[in-house]
Amino acid sequence: IDMRVFELSMEFLEKVTRETGTEVMMSVNVSVRHLMKNTFIEDIKNILKAHNIAPERVEIEITESIMIDSAEKALQRINEIKAMGMKVAIDDFGTGYSNLGYLKQLDVSEIKIDRSFGSEIEKNTYNYRLISNVIEFAKTNAIHACCEGVETAKELSILEPLQADIFQGYLFDKPLPEQEFETRLRSRKYDNIL
Repeated sequence: IDMRVFELSMEFLEKVTRETGTEVMMSVNVSVRHLMKNTFIEDIKNILKAHNIAPERVEIEITESIMIDSAEKALQRINEIKAMGMKVAIDDFGTGYSNLGYLKQLDVSEIKIDRSFGSEIEKNTYNYRLISNVIEFAKTNAIHACCEGVETAKELSILEPLQADIFQGYLFDKPLPEQEFETRLRSRKYDNIL
């Protein structure tokens, strides 16, 4: 299923690029089980080539649980992905096997701080401090920090001073059908947030 999702994503990215002339970046979630398959890298290369997508336009999102089974193999696989030119992000950071030491070893491009921390930011000072510390860690280690699940202007106003690189959530837009996304790209609706 993961590889089919990846293939459909690259097919869509190729179509959007061709029809709108906009070279957006595509992030694709990949399960740890699939990432560890021996054919993963070759499969990815073949799909990128088939759809004429530069690896630099793709980010692979994985969860922290990648380090549980085989840290050595995980590090090797992430290095292979990065050697291709793709970016690697840790998705839903803070919900699972959070370990800043491992995070530093992984040499990822981005940390996506789980929405559960930001959604309670107005009333939970612990979450505010935690997000602030993760963003500071990211900046110190040249990693982009993304706050996921920003749904209200109030949440954004509290989070913005922490200077994350990216804010993501329903405040900016909801998941859209392909056609509507393409229409919005053509109308340049996303110019100020892409």
